[in-house]
Amino acid sequence: MDIKNEAIKKSKLEVANVPPIVAIFRQAMRTFDDKIKADSPEFKENFEKLKSLVDKITPEDLGFDKNLADLKFWAKPRKAPCTYIEVIQNDKINMSIFVLKPGFTMPLHDHPQMHGLLKVIYGAVDIRSFTEYPLTEVVDMVDIEMRAKLEADRLSHGVHKHRKLYATISDSENCREDSGACILTPTLSNYHEIRSKVPSAFFDILAPPYDTFSEELGPRRCKYYQVLQELTVNVVELEEIPVPECFYCDQAPYLGPPIP
Repeated sequence: MDIKNEAIKKSKLEVANVPPIVAIFRQAMRTFDDKIKADSPEFKENFEKLKSLVDKITPEDLGFDKNLADLKFWAKPRKAPCTYIEVIQNDKINMSIFVLKPGFTMPLHDHPQMHGLLKVIYGAVDIRSFTEYPLTEVVDMVDIEMRAKLEADRLSHGVHKHRKLYATISDSENCREDSGACILTPTLSNYHEIRSKVPSAFFDILAPPYDTFSEELGPRRCKYYQVLQELTVNVVELEEIPVPECFYCDQAPYLGPPIP
């Protein structure tokens, strides 16, 4: 009996029997290990492996209850426009499912110093993503000097103003169940809004999770924005706003395979 070959066969069989969501969790933990720098070839390779796994995830793999996407479910009185399902969260990653009411738009929001993958598992959503635009490259029509004077005057009178920034529209796409995962990074497509025309659900991975501590930012808080003005076809000015009253969630339990 060849013990080595038997061990290899056993190992391959064990891998083949691992539920997809467990394989994704394990790969995500490898990908977002603090010891691996985000600009390293190793991180890039791990991230591509993770995306490949997420691309293939199905509602069945997640134990998704399709009754949550039934129109009758959304017709209930006082039903929240979004249902949140936590798959798993630790200090490295958050894995979850969002179910959106038809016609609802998840407000434009950010992901401070975070990587993310979003995979539609039911229905279809329109995603519009923005990438922050360096101030040194602001289009000529924006008078930065005048803006700075107005801002200084406002602050001198103790008037608080939410953050403003310039951004390019980095992507605008319709994502369906057969679409690959959309990605965001700390510097690319880090701001996005998600609109559901029909009852829809998407699987989401964020690393690190919201509210984890960053030496530069403190706790990673989710901030919301509106498009203040369109400067060119592809450049906009965004303004931070309070959490929109229209955005709130109820919760449903995760019914998929346990994640060790």
